Amino acid sequence: MLSTAKYGDNKLIINTYTRECGRMAFAVTIPATRNKASALPYCQPLFQNEIEYTGTSTPTGIHRASRITPGHTYMTIPFDQAKMSVVMFLAEILTKTLTYSEKNDDMYDYIATSLRLLDDRDFKGSNFHIKFLMQLAKYMGFYPANRYSEYRPCFDLSRSMFVENKLGVKHLITPPYGLIFSQMLDKDFISCEAITLNGNSRSYLLEKVLDYYRYHFETLDNIKSLEVLQQIFH
Repeated sequence: MLSTAKYGDNKLIINTYTRECGRMAFAVTIPATRNKASALPYCQPLFQNEIEYTGTSTPTGIHRASRITPGHTYMTIPFDQAKMSVVMFLAEILTKTLTYSEKNDDMYDYIATSLRLLDDRDFKGSNFHIKFLMQLAKYMGFYPANRYSEYRPCFDLSRSMFVENKLGVKHLITPPYGLIFSQMLDKDFISCEAITLNGNSRSYLLEKVLDYYRYHFETLDNIKSLEVLQQIFH
């Protein structure tokens, strides 16, 4: 599940990213009474569900969902304010960037398995959102071409590569953050948690990663969930 929107008096439009077809939208009927079974508890940001649906119900390609059941039940995310803020933030980013319909098994698996790690009781996830976006760029086709070195200590967001520190060049991740950025690219999620970042450093890296995405997506100007995330982790 990516996002939901109320439609009429008794319907919900659900935007999803699926393994079979990529981006898809579904219409769900909201029960008139609480006694009737409802899919609403499962229609939460980045919940992993199984959806049964009929043919296209509108000219816009919205399918009618006949049944929604959990494909994987989160154990900690719904009850952890910090993790929920991460999920809300990533759901907004994915909603704004996963705009195509082609299937991508590798990307789907990456998103699903990463969220299951975040849900682990022993995983704090302080740097998860930054690492998630950095790794997601690999599946979206703009992963960094090289790594930090003594002679290339800055990451050029516009060229997607580490470069010399030249005066006048805009949109760089500069030292000491170039090294941290490079280290996070090469480490897995668990190892990234061992990288100690204070609030200012984490904010700087996240803003730079978002700037990196903005070179490829014009839809990231206003991220509503960013403020809550920054209050918790930054």
